[in-house]
Amino acid sequence: MDTSKQILRGVRRRRWPIGDKQRIVQETLEPGASVGRIAQRYAVNANLIFKWRKEYREGRLGNASARLLPVRVARDPVWEATKAEGLASRSPMGRLEIQLAKGNLQITGAVDLIALRTAIECLA
Repeated sequence: MDTSKQILRGVRRRRWPIGDKQRIVQETLEPGASVGRIAQRYAVNANLIFKWRKEYREGRLGNASARLLPVRVARDPVWEATKAEGLASRSPMGRLEIQLAKGNLQITGAVDLIALRTAIECLA
């Protein structure tokens, strides 16, 4: 008789409320945080936390802000969106790099706003 099935039948799985999952995931997203240490602190397998992080990024943990992307602000001049159409040829050359889950987007030079939006929507 296989006893492993009998042992597994008696084991109860721990249920984590969504709020606890969100809090644990947010702790792992802090700079310098270690998923392994946080997993030990809460007595959770690190792989489960990585699964929760993926769900969090996809917005499946009830977090409305999961679609936000990290932004780094530069001290370069900013053009208002209403003026951007006429300034494409006069705007300074620059480089834009966006890192998304499905791939990276790098643009050098003047940016067509419609093409940029389309590319981001395809990669998001």
